[in-house]
Amino acid sequence: MSDSPGPGLVPVRRHPAGAPGDGALPTDDLPESPVSSPDDEAAAAEPERGGQAAWRRWRPSVVTGFVAWASGLLAYFLVTAVAWMPTEGLDSKAGPVPTTFAELIQAWNRWDTEWYLIIADSGYEYDSRSTAFFPLYPMTVRALNPVLPGGTFEAGLIIGALACLAALILVHRLATEMIGAEDARRTTIYLLAFPTAFYLVAAYNESLFVALALASLYNMRRGRWWWAAMFAGYASATRMAGVMLGVAFGYEYLRQRGFSPGSVPQWLGGFSRHDVRGWLRGVRVPLRRTFGVLDRNVFAVLLVPTGLAAYMLFCYLTFGNALEFLDAQKAWFRFGFTAPWTVIGDVADLISGSDSAYHPDAIRNIVNLTTALVMLALLVLALVGPWKLGADHAYLVIFAAIIILMPLSNPIHTHYPLSSTWRYALECAVAFMVLARMGRNVHFDRIYTTVMFALQGAMIIVFVQNNFVG
Repeated sequence: MSDSPGPGLVPVRRHPAGAPGDGALPTDDLPESPVSSPDDEAAAAEPERGGQAAWRRWRPSVVTGFVAWASGLLAYFLVTAVAWMPTEGLDSKAGPVPTTFAELIQAWNRWDTEWYLIIADSGYEYDSRSTAFFPLYPMTVRALNPVLPGGTFEAGLIIGALACLAALILVHRLATEMIGAEDARRTTIYLLAFPTAFYLVAAYNESLFVALALASLYNMRRGRWWWAAMFAGYASATRMAGVMLGVAFGYEYLRQRGFSPGSVPQWLGGFSRHDVRGWLRGVRVPLRRTFGVLDRNVFAVLLVPTGLAAYMLFCYLTFGNALEFLDAQKAWFRFGFTAPWTVIGDVADLISGSDSAYHPDAIRNIVNLTTALVMLALLVLALVGPWKLGADHAYLVIFAAIIILMPLSNPIHTHYPLSSTWRYALECAVAFMVLARMGRNVHFDRIYTTVMFALQGAMIIVFVQNNFVG
């Protein structure tokens, strides 16, 4: 495949094996003069020029991400402040109307947040069911709690909000390089407008996972394999799905190295068990062409599962079971593989069998099933059709497809099997890039932003009133 970028794309720079760029802090400098240049003054001045060039490229992403983030925080505060109006004169599940700002933000202490706070304060030994929640986010809360204002919950909110800012900046930067500045702006807004995007500023691990995944995917795009693998390793310590970044890593590494899948049949097709030696002699050249594209950076992929591996070691040493986190999922009725089409059929049956399409459980099933199917359709449109993004986006599609297929093949065996799929869609950055392409049509843009922002406002009230959104 060609590595030539399309409109609005930035060429991928590849460092040869052993180049300084593989071991140094990643920068976006265009000049590539070696640090060991004979001209000492030029070598000394190069980092400053590179830093200035990097800032010029990152500045629009920082500004766009920050403005979107600050606007979102203001909107979330205002919606939370009026969340008790629908229950005026009624008993509210959220308790009495708050009288202070501290009481107001406590309304965000809901659902999974309580588990993260238990882990941050008391560790996993307090309740083995907590192992279903991966450690990096609560560990970060525990580590920074002493230096952040408020208690553990407030620390969790601050860390979630800051991770949200990082995620918005990163998605804008990645989209800018891949589809251009204007589409990148829409990608950022469309992500933040999505009905479950408020989870990105809640005391959940969602924003941290999205930020780490985007950092890994961005570094894959730039050919910085060790940094990409490091961020993927942290992501795998945040959620088990992070280990699936290794699949995207493998695909994109081979694509950038010029690997052609068409070369595989050339040396597989002639295999004969009666003449193995002759077959090996015949495929020597095709094998060299196929695997000669590899360099030492391929070993960076070994870092991807390190977060998961460390957590498995902890579970083994603490509970005597390296897969304790999988067993803990049974407390939420999630166990075993089920074919995705079976799950889709089961959810459709639950919807059709509901007494009312407006019952909360029916609504949850409708929105989660619709989200899964629409996201899969958008991933197809990323590769074919009028809004296609190009072959260099395939690694993003691969990762996003796995994110959606995981809950589709490992459902919750209860009255809403695809629970939280609506939230997991936030991790599918490439789907929002396709939507941004569609948003070039002004009518689609207005419909999407109006409907999604309105729906998110309603979901915030549902969440604040201590009802499940997902």
